[in-house]
Amino acid sequence: MAESHPVSERPITVLVAEDEDLLRRLVSQLLGTQGYRILEARDGAEALHLAHLASPHLRLVVADVVMPGMDGWELGRRLAIDCPEVPVLYMSAYPRTDIFHRGESNPSVPFLEKPFSSELFVKTVRDLLEQAGGLPDPAGRASEPSPPVESAP
Repeated sequence: MAESHPVSERPITVLVAEDEDLLRRLVSQLLGTQGYRILEARDGAEALHLAHLASPHLRLVVADVVMPGMDGWELGRRLAIDCPEVPVLYMSAYPRTDIFHRGESNPSVPFLEKPFSSELFVKTVRDLLEQAGGLPDPAGRASEPSPPVESAP
């Protein structure tokens, strides 16, 4: 599956914020096999710190919504201020309707409900990166933005 790897001279950096060690490692390994450079955080505060250190190379944050301390939603709010060009893919074992409170629910917010397939996860990551212009094409130019990613039901 070499064609599924991002094409660039410098690997695309993705930050994974997940409090469950096994899941964080699995998601990171999956992204690593796709050619991405991975940073790992156990909670939102650590993720925010790493995001600041990795800027301007950070291209995507994958965040569990429910984490101790600073949760994924608060992480996303802070990143929207500090790193507005970096998209956040939220994930949770809870349904979207249980996670996003009234007034905050937005169907265009990238969200995957756990468990999800490897294929769906990889496709969603690629789509978000393409939408944000984070994937260069084979000629080395940034890709054109694509339509918003639809989340799994």
